[in-house]
Amino acid sequence: MASSTVCASAPIKAQITNGNAATQLRASRASVVSGRPVASRAVSLRSVRKTSPVVVEANQEKNMVQKIGNGLAALGLAASFALAPMDAAVASEFDIINTPAPAAGIVDDAGVLSKASSGTLVKKLQNVEKSTGFKLEVVTVRKLVFEPDVFAFADQVIENWFPTAELGDKVGVLLVNTSSKEGALVGGPAFMGTIGDDVVEGIVTENIPILTSEEKYNEAIISSVDRIQAILEGKEDPGGPKRAEKATGGNFKTKSETAANRNKFAGVVIGLLVIATAVPMIQYYGYIGGGNK
Repeated sequence: MASSTVCASAPIKAQITNGNAATQLRASRASVVSGRPVASRAVSLRSVRKTSPVVVEANQEKNMVQKIGNGLAALGLAASFALAPMDAAVASEFDIINTPAPAAGIVDDAGVLSKASSGTLVKKLQNVEKSTGFKLEVVTVRKLVFEPDVFAFADQVIENWFPTAELGDKVGVLLVNTSSKEGALVGGPAFMGTIGDDVVEGIVTENIPILTSEEKYNEAIISSVDRIQAILEGKEDPGGPKRAEKATGGNFKTKSETAANRNKFAGVVIGLLVIATAVPMIQYYGYIGGGNK
C-alpha cells in the first residue's frame, strides 16, 4: 500500500516539476520576445562583466589609450603655442643673453649706431682695456619685454657673459633701451667700485635720457663711454649734458610798448580825421570859386 502511494506520488511530483519548468521556460521566452530579459540573467551578465579579468583589462587599456590621446593633444596644443612666432623683442633678449660676449665689445641690437660711431667705440673700448685693465661692453636694445627693468636685464647679461666672479670682476656693461629712452650701467665689484655711484647716476639720468630724447643715440653712448673712460683712467669726470630749458615767457607787451603803440594809433586816427574833414572842404570851396568865375 505504501509502495503504491509512493509510486502514485512520484508522477504527481514529476508533473509539478515539469509544470514549473515549463512555466519558467515560457516566462523566459516571453521575456526574450518582449525585449526584457529575465532579471536573474541580467544580474548574471552584470556580474560577469564585473568579475571577468579580460573585460576589466580591456576597459583599463581603453581608458589608458584615451588618457594618452588627451595628453598628446594637450602636448600638441602647447607645442603650437611654443612654436608660434615669438615677439622680436623677446627673441632679441634671449639672443643677447645666450650669445657669448662680443669680441668687439658692442651689440647694437637696436641698430642705432652708425658705422663711424661703431668704429670710434671699438677703439675707445680697446684703449680702455689696454690702459686700465677694465673691460666695458656696450649693448643697445629696441625694447625690453621679458625683463623690462634695464638694470635687471643688464645684470643678466653680465652674469651670462661672465659667469664667474673672476671673469666679471673688472667688467662693466652699458645698456641703452631706445624705446624707453633709458639706460643702465652695471659691472663687477672692481669695476663698480672704481666708477662710483655718482657717475652711474649721472650717466643714467643725464647722458642717456637727455640725448636719446633728442634721438641722439650715437652721442648718448659715446659721451657715456667718455665719462666711464675718464674715471677708469683716473681723470676728472667731464660731466653730462644739460637739458635745454624752453623759454616760458609770455607774448604780452610791456607798459611802455603799449603806451607807444597807443600814441602811434592815436596819431594815425587824428591824421585820418583831419584828411577826411579838410579834403571835402577844399573840394567844396574849389567848386564854389570855380562857379563864380
